[in-house]
Amino acid sequence: MSRQSHRQFRESDFGKALPMDALPDGVMAAALALAQRRFEATFLHAPVGIAHVGLDGTFLLVNPRFCEISGHDADMLMRTGFQQITHPDDLDTDEALLARLHAGDFPRYTLEKRYIRADGTIIWINLTVAMVRDAAGQPEFYVAVIEDLSELRQASFEALHDPLTGLLNRRGLAVRANAMFADTARTGKPTSLLFLDLDGFKQLNDSQGHAAGDACLVNVAALLSAHAGANDAVARVGGDEFLMLIPALDARSATQRGETIRHALAAQDIGVSGSFGLATASGTTDLDRLIDSADGAMLAAKRAGKNQLRVASLH
Repeated sequence: MSRQSHRQFRESDFGKALPMDALPDGVMAAALALAQRRFEATFLHAPVGIAHVGLDGTFLLVNPRFCEISGHDADMLMRTGFQQITHPDDLDTDEALLARLHAGDFPRYTLEKRYIRADGTIIWINLTVAMVRDAAGQPEFYVAVIEDLSELRQASFEALHDPLTGLLNRRGLAVRANAMFADTARTGKPTSLLFLDLDGFKQLNDSQGHAAGDACLVNVAALLSAHAGANDAVARVGGDEFLMLIPALDARSATQRGETIRHALAAQDIGVSGSFGLATASGTTDLDRLIDSADGAMLAAKRAGKNQLRVASLH
């Protein structure tokens, strides 16, 4: 492609795409002019990002929306390839799909991936890539179309997470639980649920104010997350109520985990301790049953003097 093509299209570029003295007179000229205007409108004003990408991954053409979404100007994009702006964790998947597209395994592919913008922020996009072949049927270049998923991803995150602590909310916990229970039903392994209700939180909130109360909740959330395993789910489901769903851990090991967290919470000296309830079930179970059982055990810990852990008996 020409040097002129190695940057973002401008309106003036379209007048040079096809020499006017090469156009036939009359109807054909009018048809070609209309087609060119439509292409200009599509490329320049499309609500999605569009790029032509060379077989080596370098950008050949990019429209304004592609620059806006990716967070890089056209000149920078033309000096690099998609590999340089793709998040490293997504690059192998993208390149593997591109190789299969090049081999003719499918006519196009779609992938959710991340770009790293010029300011270092990360953005999620929906990418669709198709192959353009020359007259002989040989691969010539790729056409990539990207859509910004930021708002959609943010809305999805907010629907499943507590806005103060960033932990899962009850709905988010239910989503995670469905996947966990499908696995434990297949393997027969146990699932434990730890229920924490803070002791002394109302007094702290009343005496020191809501800002101090919020800071306390954030600290507790961070403590729980630090003690959670890689496959555990931690949620805030009430004002000062937290849950930790722990797959593949028996009641004895889960009790040890709970006691470790209880001691760590008391040692923080932030004005609160915790009453804990624990419920464990094997094989097929449901979240509400586990929560109700662990809640009952937690209330027993409250009645026994607080800052304790009680284990529920499931029948």
